[in-house]
Amino acid sequence: MMFSPDPTLQHPRVAYAIGRTRGTAVQRNRLRRQVQAALRETEGTIPRGRYLIGARVSAVSVTFPQVREDIVELIKKTRELT
Repeated sequence: MMFSPDPTLQHPRVAYAIGRTRGTAVQRNRLRRQVQAALRETEGTIPRGRYLIGARVSAVSVTFPQVREDIVELIKKTRELT
């Protein structure tokens, strides 16, 4: 994940970079939806800024609880940066 703080934004902006080598379209879209759901659950704690979220090949086989845990950890790290 890449993060660029921008306090002038009203809401965080998120983009996804999940390439074709990461699995089929179904797998990539499922992963993107899981990340979106995890971000919605942590909505109030996300620092304002721009985010680029990428994925490794092994990410398409990860369960939702693990995705949520990873997103929470990344959000904690971004808060330390701001």
